[in-house]
Amino acid sequence: MSPPPSAQALAPAPSIPEPPDRRPHLVFRVGGLRAALPLRVVREIVRRPDVLDVPLSPPTVEGLINLRGTVTVLLNMQRLLGQPATPPDDGGRVVVLDSGTPVGLQVDQVAGIVDLSRGQVERTDPADEGDLFSGTVPGDGDESAVSVLALERVLRRVSATRPAAPLAGRSAPAGASAGARPAPEPASGTPAATRMLVSFEADGEEYAVPVSAVDEVVRTQARTVRMPHADGNLLGVVTVRGRLIPLFDLGTLLGLGRPRPRGGEADAARVIVLSFGGMRAGLLVDRAREILRVPPGQIDPVPPLFRQDAGEIEGICRLDQGRRLVSILDPDRLFRSAGARSGLAAHSDQPDADIPEEGMADRAAVTESFVIFRLGTVEYGLPSSCVEQVAAVPDQLTPVPKAPDFIEGVINHRGSVLPVIDQRRRFALSGTAPERSRRIVVTLMGTARAGILVDAVTGVLRIPADAIEPAPDLSAEQVALISRVANLGGRMILLLEPGHLLARHEADQLSGLDGATAAQAPV
Repeated sequence: MSPPPSAQALAPAPSIPEPPDRRPHLVFRVGGLRAALPLRVVREIVRRPDVLDVPLSPPTVEGLINLRGTVTVLLNMQRLLGQPATPPDDGGRVVVLDSGTPVGLQVDQVAGIVDLSRGQVERTDPADEGDLFSGTVPGDGDESAVSVLALERVLRRVSATRPAAPLAGRSAPAGASAGARPAPEPASGTPAATRMLVSFEADGEEYAVPVSAVDEVVRTQARTVRMPHADGNLLGVVTVRGRLIPLFDLGTLLGLGRPRPRGGEADAARVIVLSFGGMRAGLLVDRAREILRVPPGQIDPVPPLFRQDAGEIEGICRLDQGRRLVSILDPDRLFRSAGARSGLAAHSDQPDADIPEEGMADRAAVTESFVIFRLGTVEYGLPSSCVEQVAAVPDQLTPVPKAPDFIEGVINHRGSVLPVIDQRRRFALSGTAPERSRRIVVTLMGTARAGILVDAVTGVLRIPADAIEPAPDLSAEQVALISRVANLGGRMILLLEPGHLLARHEADQLSGLDGATAAQAPV
């Protein structure tokens, strides 16, 4: 790393021999304080990148940053050193430490590099753990004193000192070490045969595809490159996560032949990114609906009278006592036509594009499926196996007298009372969510079921296992709830543990609401 010009001016001339006890130190400013760190513990100095806020973390933690693919904890040195808090400006820098845990120090200004000898440093009491400095170099009249940071004491301030106690119903897997984090557990009480589906609309009808076939759900893009001599089903190609995928219109694939939505309807259009048979394709639909968890008894085969030659529809769901019918599409059969297959083959960059459907088992084994939602500017993920449904927010939630503070109200969900938790309030987030995009994520939290009120649901995403890493230990409560981070290049997603969304006593309070509020919830 090349020192800044100011650092070069402060460095000693090369012709002067250095005493053996002199060591170079990086000097920086935090408010009105000059501080220093041994240069050997500094990996690099960078400008402040985008910061991801982490709820339940100590006030001294600014958030997480992505430095060349590494999730790094960013510490706010103003708060840590008790200086007046000011917003970062263009002169601010992040000092990235060369330590076992990726950590960056947000400072106001890098002043340069100086050589300090042991004799220059007035040592502080090493037994005083409250003092974050190991010593001070007195000023020379022109410059103020320099305080030498005790890095090990700083790092101890922001690491979790003990793991959170597990909630009822959660236990460490057999053979796991005492200090290991428990792996995510599937939701209890979920029948293995239950189908999980992503539903959406096209031409006024509702369709669904298996969650296992959905990579993600994204907004439509302004730029779609149309391909010459393409089949009528192929709209063109779009870029998703840095890769080109062919984009098809569901209406034309099913022979509906309708015009594309315009105006406000176009704002609701989405692209369902599918992965099947070793290939990927985007499916343009009018609107994404929700995630469905459907028991096998509510799925019927297509009547023989209406069975099509291609067989795109594999079954029909009967929901809301038969008042709502959803057609389940088979992705492989949906793209069985010669035109669709040629479009897929022409724009597939996968070397295994011709492998059969059975080959997807190995690919699925190295990915995890998550429901992604947003609170403020931060994205969170819940395992799809723990999400029962994503529902719209009713016009009014029924308040519950003497309910816990974290309960926004209750709704009637499929004939039972469902408590709704305001997740913004639990994370102490400021501001208000846009009413139009808010959703309720119905979640199984161990033995409890509740709805989580979120700002928006952005879709379902299958995340490769090698893109998931442990979250930094910032507090006992945080590391229990947010145990992992998905690092997708320029996008980081905090992955939540459903069993830790509620503390033990909160789960007990939640279970006691059913009988007390059953008569109050609207039908």
